Amino acid sequence: MQEERKIKVPTTGTYDFPSLILGGKGKYIDKTDLLYSLVNDADTQLFMSRPRRFGKSLMLSTLKAMFEGRRELFKGLAIDSLPWEGWEQPTPVYSFTMSSATGETYEGFMDRLGILVEGLCKEAGVPYQDKGPVSGRFEDFLKAVAEKSPTKKIVVLIDEYDEPVAKFLDDLPTLNKVRSVLHDFYEKLKVNSGSIRFLMMTGVTKLTKLSIFSGLNHLTDVTMNPRFATLLGYTPEELDGSLRENIEVFAAKNGMDFAAAKKALLAWYDGYRFSPESEAKVCNPVSLGNALKTCILANYWEATGQATTIVNRIKAAKEIPADLNGLAATRTQLDVCAAETMPLPALLYQGGYLTIKEAIDANFFRLGIPNNEIANSLAEGYVSTLLDAGMADWTEQLVVSREGLIAKGVESLLTKNLKAAFAAVPHEWKIEDEKEAKRYFLLFMKLIGADISGERQSARGRADAVLQDQSGTYVFEFKYGKTPQEALEQARTKEYGNPWLDRDLPVFHVGVNYDPKKRGIDDPLVEPAGGGKAAGFA
Repeated sequence: MQEERKIKVPTTGTYDFPSLILGGKGKYIDKTDLLYSLVNDADTQLFMSRPRRFGKSLMLSTLKAMFEGRRELFKGLAIDSLPWEGWEQPTPVYSFTMSSATGETYEGFMDRLGILVEGLCKEAGVPYQDKGPVSGRFEDFLKAVAEKSPTKKIVVLIDEYDEPVAKFLDDLPTLNKVRSVLHDFYEKLKVNSGSIRFLMMTGVTKLTKLSIFSGLNHLTDVTMNPRFATLLGYTPEELDGSLRENIEVFAAKNGMDFAAAKKALLAWYDGYRFSPESEAKVCNPVSLGNALKTCILANYWEATGQATTIVNRIKAAKEIPADLNGLAATRTQLDVCAAETMPLPALLYQGGYLTIKEAIDANFFRLGIPNNEIANSLAEGYVSTLLDAGMADWTEQLVVSREGLIAKGVESLLTKNLKAAFAAVPHEWKIEDEKEAKRYFLLFMKLIGADISGERQSARGRADAVLQDQSGTYVFEFKYGKTPQEALEQARTKEYGNPWLDRDLPVFHVGVNYDPKKRGIDDPLVEPAGGGKAAGFA
């Protein structure tokens, strides 16, 4: 019945606003009220960074149609009823992506940048002189199109401003040459700002120490502006409104009611918080759109391509992945990044792998993994990068463990799969203390889809991990170079399981010990929380 209604799903691959509206197949979630506020702000020369696949290109395409006055595309949207200047006096718009200027070498970059400017001139019907610095040719273009404009004003929209730089982050000599050229190129926007009605520049990272932004210090950074925290991405309220019919289809396909379906989707794709001054959170729009289209909860993020710089930094660290939830950070650490020494937390935050979890104030906060999809992406990225050729064996372990978890529950994990997983730890991964053993355990459990969380607080202390399934709640305590009995005794003495005793399902303490001599774990011991005899499952 619901398939016959031919319900439109949110766009996941169309980034051109006119094509989306005129094609009539994809659903556009109305953000034009926020865009109207954005373009009518006191500051009209703006910069915004967001993770990849968050709708930056679609936003710029929508802005282009607004300034061009294409009112027919906005029928029924919020801006259609607003006194927008574009309806009466359109402004010429010049929109381009700097990804088209990305080259494998410095010479390739310079060639492509020149071609980009030449294409802009041809589009505008103004002369192009293939001589002199490319920044000078760009300035000639800006002056010519402003003079040609009926209002003597133009709009400039630049997507992926940081793409040419990202290519050379590990090649400092070339990086220095590229950023010098881009500094001069972007500086022409500042020099000619008097003739630019509106400028919007977007990218994934804000590389403020690249010298690029010293040529763009007139831009207002709205990345963390609370007014625009929900401009890109879908809010829980939009799931209840514009996306409700899509979630109803998803729910029916998966045997859920609406509330359960919404909760599952939010757990997988929500959690991005872009302003410490606003508690508003949004879902990744492309991932959520794919889930609503396929009616399958899955990791769509990884399929869109990895952030090469981040993965390479992970590989260079040669560490077992840490539980990144609760990582402390300051606004400056995330905002002021040097290409040569970008810290991993800043890369992960700007790349969308971490988000603001708790704001102490406007300048100090704690970061965390936003949702299940990104937890999976981080783990997959770490594992596939570090294991290299051993990935096939690791994948087999994951599949077998996942099958056991589904068929037999936690018992299968504790009797067989967990010991096998620790036995498969690559020699390069140094498990040298209890902390490293817990990291590996959490990674493995998250990868097989277990409902697990680390470091859970109780009145008497912190449990190392809590795992829940249909058979009960399992509260883990880890030891290193000791015994499972000692681990279990601590969990029992500290009564780590007490917070879950008032639930319907039983609660168990689990003692686990990693033996560094054997490079593996002893048989875990299990006992009911609140009293009972300890035993292994074997």
